[in-house]
Amino acid sequence: MEVSKIRQLFKKFMLGHTSGEENQVIDHWYQSFDDTLLPEMDATEEARVKQEIWGGIQPQIVVAKTFYLTPRRLVRVAAAVLLLAGTGAAWWILHRTSAPTYTTYATRNGERISIHLSDGSTVALNAGSTIRVPDDLSKTRTLQLVDGEVFFEVHTNPNVPFTVESGPLRTTVLGTAFNIAAYKGIHTLSIGVISGKVSVAANNDNIQVLERDQELVYNKDNRHMKVSTVDESLPGWKEGRLVFNDVSFNDMAVLMEKNFGITITTTAEHVKTTRYTTELPTGMDPQKAAQVLAAIHHLKVRSIDRHTVIYE
Repeated sequence: MEVSKIRQLFKKFMLGHTSGEENQVIDHWYQSFDDTLLPEMDATEEARVKQEIWGGIQPQIVVAKTFYLTPRRLVRVAAAVLLLAGTGAAWWILHRTSAPTYTTYATRNGERISIHLSDGSTVALNAGSTIRVPDDLSKTRTLQLVDGEVFFEVHTNPNVPFTVESGPLRTTVLGTAFNIAAYKGIHTLSIGVISGKVSVAANNDNIQVLERDQELVYNKDNRHMKVSTVDESLPGWKEGRLVFNDVSFNDMAVLMEKNFGITITTTAEHVKTTRYTTELPTGMDPQKAAQVLAAIHHLKVRSIDRHTVIYE
């Protein structure tokens, strides 16, 4: 029989789609290996060979029908698999399951969106955020927060835990509402729980359980974690508010660019060391937002297009 026909027929057989006549063809094909002389083996050697072969094949094969093989017959089937490997069909047989595929969702600066997932959960993306979501949530619910801030309302499914990977942190829940801020340009990550309970692992270690109204802040520089009460403003961005609560100049600049699309710089050392606390409507004109921010901290601004310099 031609190798291509064998490959097609064997694929149908593994799926349990072959007819009685095709099953006979498969059986005759297997029997052809019986004509090949093999070295005689005692019972101990047969058991060892069976264990070695089956140990390499069994973890990687999911078959649609059950059949029984003697040790010598198993050796011949292994030979058949090696034959098919030369044609490329063994890859199809031995490939346990295909890797999950993902869809990437991203928001531009100043843009916010909500996504209703197929499992009943909802994720809301803040401005300038990127997240990857598995296409088949019935098999895995491990999402990847690449950059930015996302609010999650998770639909309970005890059989498939909901997990969010955000850099060094891995957050796992069964059903809850929580917010994760994991901006690449900011040296801290934060996870705030609005309802329910989550567990957070840092690099698969240091597991911390967070309950309602608790927030974890992780310092990416020294890997220090601190748990405190959730700020009342969380998540203010869902209500159209950008809240600064004693943040550094760098963090302020990152969030201003994400929310208003403007770049803020300074050459004044005092401005760089100032801590910023204020609240700005995200629908505000970008230049006016910069002016209000500066005025609150007794500073001045000079703007050219979307580039703003803050000075004393």
